Amino acid sequence: MVLFWFLLTTLIIIAIQNILFRRLGFRKVEYTRQFVDRTCFQGDTTLLVETLSNKKRLPIPWLYVESSLEAALQFSHQDNFSVSKGTHYQNHQSYFTLSSDQRIKRTHALVPMRRGVYNLQTVTLTSGDLLGISRQSKQIPLDSQLIVYPKPITIPFDRIPYHSWQGDQIVKRFIMPDPFITAGTRPYQYGDSLKAVNWKATARTGALQVHQYEFTANRKLLIIVNVDDNEGMWRAVSNIELIERSINVAAGVAKLAIDQGMECGFAANMRGIEHADSVWVAPARGDGQWYGMLEVMAQLLLERTEPLNDMLLRYAEEGLSQHDIFIISTYWNEANEQAAQQLRRNQNAVLVLQTDELSEDLAKEAVQ
Repeated sequence: MVLFWFLLTTLIIIAIQNILFRRLGFRKVEYTRQFVDRTCFQGDTTLLVETLSNKKRLPIPWLYVESSLEAALQFSHQDNFSVSKGTHYQNHQSYFTLSSDQRIKRTHALVPMRRGVYNLQTVTLTSGDLLGISRQSKQIPLDSQLIVYPKPITIPFDRIPYHSWQGDQIVKRFIMPDPFITAGTRPYQYGDSLKAVNWKATARTGALQVHQYEFTANRKLLIIVNVDDNEGMWRAVSNIELIERSINVAAGVAKLAIDQGMECGFAANMRGIEHADSVWVAPARGDGQWYGMLEVMAQLLLERTEPLNDMLLRYAEEGLSQHDIFIISTYWNEANEQAAQQLRRNQNAVLVLQTDELSEDLAKEAVQ
């Protein structure tokens, strides 16, 4: 008889605690999760803070917090939580036990390995009774965003190979020579184009002379990134790393231009998260322009909106002029060259950097 009453009492207690935790388990429970920073650079460490509060007298014996995050967000440490990582997403699960009127705050250090826009959307809270006989779940919406800028690759400009109408050359200095302002003549140097030869000065001096062009900061720099990773690409990018490197180089060139007080703009035959057309940032000066370009670069989707040569021809037809146009592309063909010639006829200087020609040593010279 004693055993009967013991079993009955035990069953009643189990039932009561089960009902109690089912009805009151999530009452006065608050959870928040947010990024500490709104923006950061690719490869930098930032913080993710989650706060859980139990504002009632009834304790919470166990609670799981589960959410899905992009795999590019790499956690530095994994104390008190677990991460199951896939190709594109990872499952993040935290474990809590809260006494009455307790508040727990956890800070996680993470490193974004790719540029982009990362949003926290929802988390799922799961809890139950003391014995784990029953459990219940609750979804909580989140509203926190992290914008990850591309890490600028700053390469000494005297070491960057580029292609132009003058053939393979090396950039001698950053501010590009203005082909429309002549400052005089100078002796011919190896690598100078024959088109730059001043024949009158050559006849007068008896030695080959070329035009000496002014270097001017009054012209506007437009940086263009081509999303095509090969000449036969249709829409999907196969070599993502190569295009990402192009964006990193574009960020580095833009930084140098802004630091030297130049007007700098950015364009690409890609769309942003909120726009369907090719991105365009008109040239301007200042740190505000620099961060504006970085934000546009962070939001780029690796989808081609139009062929590069069509975009260049469109700029020529719209009357784009008096710009130094710096194109970053994985390849250069006849169609692109013809479009570039149209821009040159509008008094633009057009230079092309092929990213596959950058050595690994140069590509690693990344400076924020």
